[in-house]
Amino acid sequence: MSALGISSAHVVYSSIAALGLIFILTSSYYAFTAIKFLGAVYIAYLGVKTILNARKTSKITTSSYPIRHISLFKSFRQGFMSTILNPKAILFYISVLPQFVTKDEGSLKIIFLSALFIAIVFIWFFLCSFLFTHIKKLFNQPLFKSIFDYVVGVILIGLAVSILKFEQ
Repeated sequence: MSALGISSAHVVYSSIAALGLIFILTSSYYAFTAIKFLGAVYIAYLGVKTILNARKTSKITTSSYPIRHISLFKSFRQGFMSTILNPKAILFYISVLPQFVTKDEGSLKIIFLSALFIAIVFIWFFLCSFLFTHIKKLFNQPLFKSIFDYVVGVILIGLAVSILKFEQ
Protein backbone atom coordinates (compact mmCIF):
# COMPACT_ATOMS: atom_id res chain seq x y z
CA MET A 1 0.00 0.00 0.00
CA SER A 2 2.92 2.31 0.63
CA ALA A 3 4.12 1.76 -2.94
CA LEU A 4 0.62 2.59 -4.16
CA GLY A 5 0.67 5.79 -2.08
CA ILE A 6 4.05 6.79 -3.53
CA SER A 7 2.80 6.11 -7.05
CA SER A 8 -0.40 8.09 -6.39
CA ALA A 9 1.62 11.15 -5.41
CA HIS A 10 3.49 10.85 -8.70
CA VAL A 11 0.12 10.73 -10.48
CA VAL A 12 -0.68 14.10 -8.89
CA TYR A 13 2.60 15.59 -10.08
CA SER A 14 2.30 14.12 -13.56
CA SER A 15 -1.26 15.44 -13.85
CA ILE A 16 -0.04 18.92 -13.00
CA ALA A 17 2.71 18.50 -15.58
CA ALA A 18 0.26 17.27 -18.22
CA LEU A 19 -2.01 20.24 -17.56
CA GLY A 20 0.80 22.51 -18.69
CA LEU A 21 2.54 23.66 -15.52
CA ILE A 22 5.91 22.53 -16.80
CA PHE A 23 5.41 24.51 -20.01
CA ILE A 24 4.57 27.62 -18.01
CA LEU A 25 7.69 27.20 -15.89
CA THR A 26 9.91 26.25 -18.83
CA SER A 27 8.69 29.18 -20.92
CA SER A 28 10.33 31.51 -18.42
CA TYR A 29 14.03 31.08 -19.11
CA TYR A 30 15.09 32.41 -15.71
CA ALA A 31 12.58 30.40 -13.69
CA PHE A 32 13.40 27.20 -15.56
CA THR A 33 17.16 27.78 -15.31
CA ALA A 34 16.91 28.49 -11.59
CA ILE A 35 14.82 25.37 -10.93
CA LYS A 36 17.10 23.25 -13.11
CA PHE A 37 20.21 24.62 -11.38
CA LEU A 38 18.79 24.09 -7.89
CA GLY A 39 17.71 20.56 -8.82
CA ALA A 40 21.15 19.74 -10.22
CA VAL A 41 22.91 21.20 -7.17
CA TYR A 42 20.67 19.19 -4.84
CA ILE A 43 21.27 15.96 -6.77
CA ALA A 44 25.03 16.63 -6.80
CA TYR A 45 24.89 17.28 -3.05
CA LEU A 46 23.19 13.91 -2.54
CA GLY A 47 25.89 12.26 -4.67
CA VAL A 48 28.78 13.86 -2.77
CA LYS A 49 27.13 13.08 0.57
CA THR A 50 26.69 9.44 -0.49
CA ILE A 51 30.34 9.16 -1.53
CA LEU A 52 31.55 10.78 1.72
CA ASN A 53 29.44 8.34 3.74
CA ALA A 54 30.56 5.32 1.72
CA ARG A 55 33.27 4.34 4.22
CA LYS A 56 31.06 4.67 7.27
CA THR A 57 29.92 1.34 8.57
CA SER A 58 26.54 0.85 10.08
CA LYS A 59 24.72 -2.28 11.06
CA ILE A 60 21.25 -2.57 9.64
CA THR A 61 19.17 -4.39 12.15
CA THR A 62 15.53 -4.62 12.98
CA SER A 63 15.86 -6.84 16.01
CA SER A 64 15.72 -3.92 18.47
CA TYR A 65 12.61 -2.48 16.87
CA PRO A 66 9.22 -3.97 17.58
CA ILE A 67 7.19 -4.95 14.55
CA ARG A 68 4.43 -2.41 14.06
CA HIS A 69 1.22 -3.41 12.44
CA ILE A 70 -0.34 -0.44 10.71
CA SER A 71 -3.50 -0.20 8.69
CA LEU A 72 -3.42 -0.35 4.91
CA PHE A 73 -4.79 3.19 4.76
CA LYS A 74 -2.05 4.52 7.06
CA SER A 75 0.60 2.77 4.96
CA PHE A 76 -0.89 4.32 1.81
CA ARG A 77 -1.05 7.76 3.47
CA GLN A 78 2.58 7.58 4.64
CA GLY A 79 3.76 6.69 1.14
CA PHE A 80 1.66 9.43 -0.42
CA MET A 81 2.67 12.15 2.03
CA SER A 82 6.38 11.30 1.95
CA THR A 83 6.37 11.69 -1.83
CA ILE A 84 4.03 14.66 -2.22
CA LEU A 85 6.19 16.60 0.27
CA ASN A 86 9.47 15.43 -1.28
CA PRO A 87 11.17 18.23 -3.25
CA LYS A 88 13.01 15.69 -5.44
CA ALA A 89 9.72 14.47 -6.89
CA ILE A 90 8.56 17.88 -8.08
CA LEU A 91 12.08 18.69 -9.30
CA PHE A 92 11.89 15.63 -11.55
CA TYR A 93 8.71 16.86 -13.21
CA ILE A 94 9.98 20.42 -13.53
CA SER A 95 13.67 20.00 -14.38
CA VAL A 96 14.15 16.54 -15.89
CA LEU A 97 10.90 15.67 -17.68
CA PRO A 98 10.72 18.84 -19.84
CA GLN A 99 14.04 17.94 -21.44
CA PHE A 100 12.32 15.04 -23.20
CA VAL A 101 9.20 16.90 -24.35
CA THR A 102 8.77 19.79 -26.76
CA LYS A 103 5.80 22.15 -26.74
CA ASP A 104 4.67 20.66 -30.06
CA GLU A 105 4.46 17.16 -28.61
CA GLY A 106 2.20 18.39 -25.83
CA SER A 107 0.54 16.58 -23.00
CA LEU A 108 0.30 13.16 -24.63
CA LYS A 109 4.04 12.56 -24.44
CA ILE A 110 4.12 13.89 -20.87
CA ILE A 111 1.36 11.46 -19.92
CA PHE A 112 3.19 8.57 -21.59
CA LEU A 113 6.55 9.35 -19.96
CA SER A 114 4.90 10.00 -16.60
CA ALA A 115 2.96 6.72 -16.77
CA LEU A 116 6.16 4.87 -17.58
CA PHE A 117 7.95 6.55 -14.67
CA ILE A 118 5.06 5.88 -12.26
CA ALA A 119 4.98 2.20 -13.27
CA ILE A 120 8.71 1.91 -12.62
CA VAL A 121 8.35 3.69 -9.25
CA PHE A 122 5.52 1.36 -8.22
CA ILE A 123 7.40 -1.78 -9.25
CA TRP A 124 10.57 -0.56 -7.53
CA PHE A 125 8.93 0.18 -4.18
CA PHE A 126 6.74 -2.90 -4.34
CA LEU A 127 9.81 -5.09 -4.84
CA CYS A 128 11.75 -3.18 -2.19
CA SER A 129 9.13 -3.95 0.42
CA PHE A 130 9.76 -7.66 -0.11
CA LEU A 131 13.49 -7.63 -0.77
CA PHE A 132 14.80 -5.38 2.00
CA THR A 133 14.71 -8.16 4.55
CA HIS A 134 17.22 -10.06 2.44
CA ILE A 135 19.18 -7.08 1.14
CA LYS A 136 20.04 -5.85 4.65
CA LYS A 137 22.43 -8.80 4.96
CA LEU A 138 24.40 -7.43 1.99
CA PHE A 139 24.47 -3.87 3.37
CA ASN A 140 25.83 -5.14 6.68
CA GLN A 141 29.00 -6.07 4.76
CA PRO A 142 31.18 -2.92 4.75
CA LEU A 143 32.80 -3.61 1.37
CA PHE A 144 29.46 -4.05 -0.40
CA LYS A 145 28.01 -0.95 1.25
CA SER A 146 31.04 1.15 0.30
CA ILE A 147 31.02 0.04 -3.33
CA PHE A 148 27.26 0.57 -3.58
CA ASP A 149 27.50 4.07 -2.07
CA TYR A 150 30.34 5.06 -4.41
CA VAL A 151 28.40 3.85 -7.45
CA VAL A 152 25.20 5.64 -6.39
CA GLY A 153 27.14 8.81 -5.58
CA VAL A 154 28.86 8.86 -8.98
CA ILE A 155 25.55 8.23 -10.75
CA LEU A 156 23.88 11.10 -8.88
CA ILE A 157 26.74 13.48 -9.69
CA GLY A 158 26.63 12.36 -13.33
CA LEU A 159 22.88 13.02 -13.44
CA ALA A 160 23.44 16.50 -11.96
CA VAL A 161 26.10 17.30 -14.56
CA SER A 162 23.89 16.05 -17.40
CA ILE A 163 21.03 18.26 -16.19
CA LEU A 164 23.31 21.29 -16.23
CA LYS A 165 24.81 20.47 -19.63
CA PHE A 166 21.50 20.04 -21.48
CA GLU A 167 20.83 22.88 -23.91
CA GLN A 168 17.34 23.67 -25.13
